[in-house]
Amino acid sequence: MPASDVSFGITRHEGALIDSVETDDSVQVKELAGSDGEIARVRPYRKMTEGSVKGHGTLSVVPGVGDPGVTGVGSTGVTVITNVKQNETNEDFDGWEYSFKNYPNAEAVS
Repeated sequence: MPASDVSFGITRHEGALIDSVETDDSVQVKELAGSDGEIARVRPYRKMTEGSVKGHGTLSVVPGVGDPGVTGVGSTGVTVITNVKQNETNEDFDGWEYSFKNYPNAEAVS
């Protein structure tokens, strides 16, 4: 792998004290078999991106509809912050973690 393909550090979140960013893009698939038993038609549906962000410092994210702060996620559809965890220990700085789901083809309703 050429050196230009190697990157180091968090580049998908603007926060200064981010430990990790993880995303998982998924799609469900409906398959229809033909008369010979082989799959003849395929329809992808329910596209979604799930992810989590871990870090330290001030956190402004709350559960509900919101921006996950991850580059490339949340520019379309609806993003829901599903949970927010905060932690304190005697041996480390206070930390937090939040999870989100982005539905790129959805519309928010209240």
